[in-house]
Amino acid sequence: MKASLFRFYLKRELFSRFRYSLLIVVSITLGVGSVIGIHSYKDNTANAIKKEAKSIMGADLALQSPQEITDSAKELIKTHLPEGAKTSRSIQFLSMISNDSGTENSLSFIKGIETSYPFYGEMKTEPESAYRNLKPNQVLLDASLVENLKLKIGDRVRLGDSLLVLAGIVIKEPGAVGSFVGSAPGSIILKDTAIQTGLVQRGSRIRYTVYLKFPESIDSMEWKDKEFAAFIKEDLTIYHNTEVNSGSQQFIKNTFDYMALLALAGFFLGAISVYTAVRTRLLEKRNEIAILMCLGAKPNVILLLVFSEILILSLLGTTFGLGLGYLIQSLLPDISGLLAVGAGTSVLGLSVSSLLWSLVLGVVLPLLISIPLVLETRSVKPLAALKEVESQTSGNLSNSYWQFGSFVLIYLLFTSLAILETESIFKGIIFTLVLLTLPILVYGLYILMGTFIQKISKWGWLSKEWSLVTKKVTRKSGALRLSIIGLGSALFILTLSLILQESLLELSGAREIERRPNVFLLDIRETQKNDLLTRISSFPVEKQFVAPVIGARLSKVNGEAVKKEDTIQNAMDRNWRATARTREYFLSYRDELYDTEEVTKGRWWNESGRNEISVERDFAGYLQASVGDELTFNVQGREVSGKITNLRSVNWADMKPNFVVLFSRGILEKAPRFYIVSLLIDASEDRYQLQKVIVNQFPNITVIDTEKTIQAFMGILEKVTQMMALMTAFILAASFVLVFTTLYASQSERKREFALLRVIGANSRFMMKHFLREALLVSVISFFLGLVYSVLSNEILNRSVLELRSVYPYGQLTLVFLGICFVTVSLYAIGLFSFFRMPTKTVLKEIK
Repeated sequence: MKASLFRFYLKRELFSRFRYSLLIVVSITLGVGSVIGIHSYKDNTANAIKKEAKSIMGADLALQSPQEITDSAKELIKTHLPEGAKTSRSIQFLSMISNDSGTENSLSFIKGIETSYPFYGEMKTEPESAYRNLKPNQVLLDASLVENLKLKIGDRVRLGDSLLVLAGIVIKEPGAVGSFVGSAPGSIILKDTAIQTGLVQRGSRIRYTVYLKFPESIDSMEWKDKEFAAFIKEDLTIYHNTEVNSGSQQFIKNTFDYMALLALAGFFLGAISVYTAVRTRLLEKRNEIAILMCLGAKPNVILLLVFSEILILSLLGTTFGLGLGYLIQSLLPDISGLLAVGAGTSVLGLSVSSLLWSLVLGVVLPLLISIPLVLETRSVKPLAALKEVESQTSGNLSNSYWQFGSFVLIYLLFTSLAILETESIFKGIIFTLVLLTLPILVYGLYILMGTFIQKISKWGWLSKEWSLVTKKVTRKSGALRLSIIGLGSALFILTLSLILQESLLELSGAREIERRPNVFLLDIRETQKNDLLTRISSFPVEKQFVAPVIGARLSKVNGEAVKKEDTIQNAMDRNWRATARTREYFLSYRDELYDTEEVTKGRWWNESGRNEISVERDFAGYLQASVGDELTFNVQGREVSGKITNLRSVNWADMKPNFVVLFSRGILEKAPRFYIVSLLIDASEDRYQLQKVIVNQFPNITVIDTEKTIQAFMGILEKVTQMMALMTAFILAASFVLVFTTLYASQSERKREFALLRVIGANSRFMMKHFLREALLVSVISFFLGLVYSVLSNEILNRSVLELRSVYPYGQLTLVFLGICFVTVSLYAIGLFSFFRMPTKTVLKEIK
């Protein structure tokens, strides 16, 4: 074939089959755009955090302890720090703060520090010198606190037993270590002043921190790795500056992982669209290929022609996808607050790895999908052009080793990307396995459902018209089967994302807040409990729960000592599973189960039970302990032991004083303890008045109005919800593209059936009803297949991975069902109108 003829034919194929070209380009654009946008945004956020890490922490490293630093720990710090290292000590805790008259109060994160901190970055205040000139009787407050407490500089505020003068307003400060920032506005005082407030007591929830600055010649990460085991034995956890706000970073990472997997799922739908469109196009072109062979075209030239067409469309889709990916970054909210730092320049942009992955996903993957399909065209014989055999519309392509090899490579590519995004080999393999086996699972359920429908039809439960449609939908061959499987897979991913989003919102407290306790009282001393409960009784409290709280660390399991040096060094990897044996515990004891708890193994103790232990079911697995095992805890230097007699399930979202480990009455009752109270008070004014009474009479007690906390958290939640909504929109768009593609794949089959019905005398009304019945049945079956698997997958994910309570958005699912029915029926109707406009001669040509 001459080069000029090759170019002419290629140009004709690209522009004459506009629908096919558009479907390929749009599928690749949506897939590449969503994956690359999230991937690049994630890279940029990680780079911004790394770049600003020292300024955020204000130091190279931080040593943190849940208890006052002991003399032996101080000696360890003194002897193990490199020469030239600088230190600055700090105390952090939550407490209530009020104005002098007590008429206004608020929760605040108190930081008692030495003014040599921070070593990096700056503490910006108004006036500028307020921080460096801070005196023992002064305090610096966050601007929101100044507004809430109705203060001005020079006014006095009450913190615990102390009255302090407001010396300035904090504009910018370094972040906290190992916690989620933003839980409460900050207050800054000197470390010695914090001790004088009377709030720093044994057993209270306080963090003691030592900030470190090393000489430039010392590698701080290398020093941490070397000294971590020695310091953890003294209850000093080392945090590197890249782990600052590790709780926040974990939240951001988990959010991005979820978004990236949604994006990958969207690209998977795009890959199905590409496969379906290419397959349909090649089936339609078999006769054309046979004609080209008759004209002397060699098989290799034909392969090159088809691959060139796919390559051009892939490059075009990838280019648009990169533009869309950049647009996605501008639409996503700045969840970290660091994407416009430094000299006021934005760090948004496409990373190098994103550009490489765009070529792999947008060009290499479509070619891999097409290889086995294109190679099948070599089996087309020139004689087919003369016989016009029906193979071109039979809907069958033979299997080959090429197809198996292509599938393996596609799986490896998807797995590599999933591992890269989640930074977990196990998660990447499982997620990709679920995605790539999804069509097989949907096909299996489709066969079962088809068998059931056929049985119903044989029993005579369906009319003749519906029976005719069901036989077509459930037959073992034909393009309609592929349409239902593809559409069912798309609806599975879409409905699962909606269900998981609703479950996450339920966990956050953004749903059904009124049924839960909405006030928490913390740090209640034994001597204050009765008087406090008396004060509370004068308010309209609907629910009230009181529980003792004892801080402890697990020291032995079945007599075997727990090694503190086994604590995971990387703060980003410290979750419930990883720190089950080395984390700090808050223990409690009570006689009865809550109505939201249930014993899953063993038996609950009776009133005479002593020193028995109940462990939350899932946490027991992380702890590698079960009924009959003995746990020993270190409670402020004294060992307390008990035997596990039951495991229980806990609803963590019910806002009761829930605990991982519960004791029956016994030796734990003698331990020093504080109390926690949770209350349900509907009226915000009543909650405010209760808070004023408690702060004025019990200044050490921390009052948390969870509705206010949720409102503070709503800013973060709103950003996460925006990200979820954006990714759901892309999945929805990819799903509709797949709807178009699958219906395009079965168009030729419908066209032939339409021609047959017209030839045998069917009128327009009958054919309209027949095809609309088919459209409705395709929609219902596809939605049912997707919904069944999304519900099953959601239950598995929530029970085994996400630990969420399943909440189903029935309204949104109904809209999805109605939407898919409307789109499918509309597309069928548009196709039918084009069929009705076909001349009789064209109709007869379809009958071969």
